[in-house]
Amino acid sequence: MQINPVIEKELKTKMRGWRAPALITAYLGFLFFVVFIYFLIYQENRRYGSQVLIPEIVVSLYNTIAFIQLLLILFITPIITGGAISSERERQTLDLLLCTDFSALKIIIGKIFVSIAHIMLLVTASFPILGIVFLYGGVRIWDVILLFIFYIIIAVMTASIGVFYSTVFKKSIVSIVMTYLTLGFFIVGTAIALLIYSELILDYLYRLNWYDIMFFLTPNPFYGFGIVIEDTLTDYGLLALFVEAAIYRGGVPVITALGANSIFNIALSICLIMLSARRLRRLK
Repeated sequence: MQINPVIEKELKTKMRGWRAPALITAYLGFLFFVVFIYFLIYQENRRYGSQVLIPEIVVSLYNTIAFIQLLLILFITPIITGGAISSERERQTLDLLLCTDFSALKIIIGKIFVSIAHIMLLVTASFPILGIVFLYGGVRIWDVILLFIFYIIIAVMTASIGVFYSTVFKKSIVSIVMTYLTLGFFIVGTAIALLIYSELILDYLYRLNWYDIMFFLTPNPFYGFGIVIEDTLTDYGLLALFVEAAIYRGGVPVITALGANSIFNIALSICLIMLSARRLRRLK
């Protein structure tokens, strides 16, 4: 089976050297620090009479690491993908790339795959740390698999946005900013739109239903994240807000909400990949 030449070339050049191992080491070191903080909390509980490790602490640790990894995908992927095509233009190597026999679609897919490969490598490397929760229970293997699939879908969606803007704008910094603005609209803009709808349009005359929330928040990555961690939620902090928005008083079918969020992300990714390939084909 022939490997996409763009993927093969980019992986060889980016994985060589000390940066990739150093990044993995630093990220895993940060996660170990988070684990250390949680076990410090356990030690404090022992001082007040608790002699066993409370399972809720470990499950809360799992949710915290899962949330950190979601932030990693949302904040780092635009930086990597924002210059996927525009950086080739800035280095004056885009013409050489377009003169090859590679199709525009193959180039775009290769750029997206390489862009998210580093992020997913970090996520995969952290799974042994997540495996700590299996020593104490509270999290099923299906929860971890579902979380990993969710990460892949979000990473591809975010990368496709960045690559699309990279084909539209000539400067990488503009592509990165536009990607962040688009994600900001999905995260904050949809929440504001739902708030306006509930406060101004409904005007307390009608009850806000779960399908109203799903209609507005389907593009929101945190909405999908709340659905994924709904079975493992143990506290009432920030993560509880995501879960509450996702299930809303238990009225929303979880499969329906998760399916709507996943279908939106997949459909958006496919559309942006095809549009990016079309723009690149026009340049070629």
